[in-house]
Amino acid sequence: MSPDQPVNVSRGAAHLAPEVLRLLDTWLPEQRWYPVPAEGVTHEPWLTVTFPGVADVVVALLRLVGPGLAGGDESLVIQVPLVLTPTAGPEADTAETEAAGLIGTVTTASGTATVHDGGVHPAAWHAYLNTALPGACEPEDCAELTDARRISGEQSNTSVVLPSLTAHGAQGGMLKILRTVALGPHPDVVIPEALTRVGWDGVPRFLGAVELPVPDADPPTLAHLCVLSELVGDATDGFELACSYARRDEDFGERAAELGAVVAQLHTALREALGPGPGLEPASFMGVLRRRAAEAFADVPDLAPHRAGVTALFDAVSDRLAAVVERTGELLPLQPIHGDLHLGQALYSPDGWKVLDFEGEPQRPVSERVAPDLPLRDVAGLLRSLDYAAAVGQATDPRWVGHAQLAFLEGYRQASESVGDTLDVATAELLLRALTVDKALYEVVYEFRHRPAWMHIPLAAVERVLSS
Repeated sequence: MSPDQPVNVSRGAAHLAPEVLRLLDTWLPEQRWYPVPAEGVTHEPWLTVTFPGVADVVVALLRLVGPGLAGGDESLVIQVPLVLTPTAGPEADTAETEAAGLIGTVTTASGTATVHDGGVHPAAWHAYLNTALPGACEPEDCAELTDARRISGEQSNTSVVLPSLTAHGAQGGMLKILRTVALGPHPDVVIPEALTRVGWDGVPRFLGAVELPVPDADPPTLAHLCVLSELVGDATDGFELACSYARRDEDFGERAAELGAVVAQLHTALREALGPGPGLEPASFMGVLRRRAAEAFADVPDLAPHRAGVTALFDAVSDRLAAVVERTGELLPLQPIHGDLHLGQALYSPDGWKVLDFEGEPQRPVSERVAPDLPLRDVAGLLRSLDYAAAVGQATDPRWVGHAQLAFLEGYRQASESVGDTLDVATAELLLRALTVDKALYEVVYEFRHRPAWMHIPLAAVERVLSS
């Protein structure tokens, strides 16, 4: 955000009438991006944001309060951009208001107002765009918004495609409104900005962001509302691409090897842009893996037959890490990573693969999401994603997924600079097995809770990795 284009920040509800807040209480839980089950949750106004010179756009930052939710600075905060327009009465043109994200109409002490979801309304898009990239969009004639459209499939955020954006040499733009806002610099702003700064072109070029100072924060900090990046033209979602190959039983090896090389380059670029991390503490690292496994076994009875195998694998990793430290006198190096890498976080275009969506798990504190880790965690995430692509795409050739995974690993190995002298091949392979099992256990729990019909996919992976 340019210092010449600050946002106005007020505490509490500020410009929002109680009638508007009550309307949101009913509307919010129905939205796909709403991050928690709604039962017992209330919405507490935290901050209200407005844009200089823009009268009808108001952004509400609401804390979610309820059972099991953190409080204070660790509260889960959602961003609700609103467009509030005066109206002569509760009736409105149905087609027009639905297209602009009508939430409803309210009657307040100052009159009747129509309330729209700013995530799908051009007035809010204009406010974000002109704050993130001052001068990109003049109010009188904003060509950048004439063919703008919201991406309908996204769940955790709201993204708007801006095909006509040409500011700063862009060939189109992508505006992502961050529906979950955290204290501190947002990783989906900081990381793409840093990677763009060092000239790595495997990420959509960072163009700008909207940030705000957090009142009364000690130490002083900020929060981000949105990020603007260059549009990747003629791109295909990586998971959809892999599924289409699987559906045809078409060899995905070349695309997988190219992706492996890009992921290795990503890890090199992250070290250059953000610096190396500390060394891995074996006891702490294994303690986290064991705790996660114990929670998974407690949640899913079908995992019981694999308890001994997981325990044996983790014991072997503990012994190996201890041996590495004893042999070298050094801890394994950690570094910034993507942290939530799967095929859906990559786009394939005529220019090759682009990696995106660096925010991690929105409900986790920013400090955890940006903590340095082993690059092999990203590798494990993509191996698991290829397995899902084979299952969802219904590949009939049993060799499809194994070939794609081996090609990805070979592409990563050939381009990688992240494996130093302290990490031999045998240790790397053992760690990768452990991280793959860790990811698969997480998936088993997720599928058990949300998609039981899919639970067989990660459950089979646990068995397969343990038997290899």
